[in-house]
Amino acid sequence: MTILPLSRRRVAVAALAVIVLAGLGTFGAIRVDASSSAAPTIVPEVDVATVVQKTITDWQSYSGRLEAVEKVDVRPQVSGTIVSVNFKDGALVKNGDTLFVIDPRPYAAEVDRAEAQLAAAQAAPATRKATGSARNA
Repeated sequence: MTILPLSRRRVAVAALAVIVLAGLGTFGAIRVDASSSAAPTIVPEVDVATVVQKTITDWQSYSGRLEAVEKVDVRPQVSGTIVSVNFKDGALVKNGDTLFVIDPRPYAAEVDRAEAQLAAAQAAPATRKATGSARNA
């Protein structure tokens, strides 16, 4: 039975030692906070710039090759000399837009020649009748 009270005594001494150490630790922490708040705070140096308001154009350049999504081959239906081009490279065009103007003078001359041949062919029977009646008379 003497061992049991001895072990209670050891437990009581150990508990008392823990309480004393905890109290000293708390007192030391409070004392450190009090001493650090009393010391002057050091302000760090920072760089300062004035604010300037201006418009900024967002620009990025890339190197590479570009290829069109759609490709169109323009082929003439008739031959001739191009007088004017009515679009710029890369411009959007719609179905039916005039892209090129070809010199109309050779085609107008061909129309005049064909009309002259038609007039001559239509006048030929009347001329034959007139010539034939004059021979018969």
